[in-house]
Amino acid sequence: MKTRLRAGLSVLAGAGIIAAAGGAAAIASPGTPASTRAAAGTRAVTAATPRYVVLDCRLRPVVRPATITIACADAGIGVRRLHWTSWTPALASGHGSFWENDCRPSCAAGHVRYYPSLEVLWGSAAVAGHPADRRYTRLTVIFTGKRPPVYVSRHGKIVATYPLTQTFATS
Repeated sequence: MKTRLRAGLSVLAGAGIIAAAGGAAAIASPGTPASTRAAAGTRAVTAATPRYVVLDCRLRPVVRPATITIACADAGIGVRRLHWTSWTPALASGHGSFWENDCRPSCAAGHVRYYPSLEVLWGSAAVAGHPADRRYTRLTVIFTGKRPPVYVSRHGKIVATYPLTQTFATS
C-alpha cells in the first residue's frame, strides 16, 4: 500500500494537481525596519504561518481529520480512516477509504460500500470567524482498487462509468 501511495502521489505531482493549488502562500509581515534590527542585533519578525484546516459538517475547523463527510445532509458519501502523509499550505495528501451509500432500494435502506483511496486536499479560502486559519476548498479522491460507479446520461440513457478520480468541494 505504501508503494501504491507513493506512486499515486508522484502521479499527482507530475499531472500538475499540486500546481492547481496556487494562491496558497504563507503571509509574511514586513517586520521591523532594517536599522532597528541592525541596532538590536535581531532578525526580521514574520507573521505566523496560517493553520490549514478542513471544515466539518458543523463548519468547525479541524486539522488532519480522521474522517471527512462529503455529503453532510445524510452522511452518504465521505472518506474515513485517513492517514495524512503531508499537510502543507499548498496541499494535504494521505490515504484512507472512500465510502458511499448505494441507495438501493432507497438511501434509508441502502448499503454503504467502501473503496481504498488516496486523498488530496487543495485550494485555499479564509475561514469565517477564524482569521488565523485557511481552509482547503477541494478534495480529490483517487481510487486505488475497485471504483464506485458514477451514473451519467449518454444519448438519453443512464449509464455507469468508473472514474479513476473524483473531486468534491469541501464545506
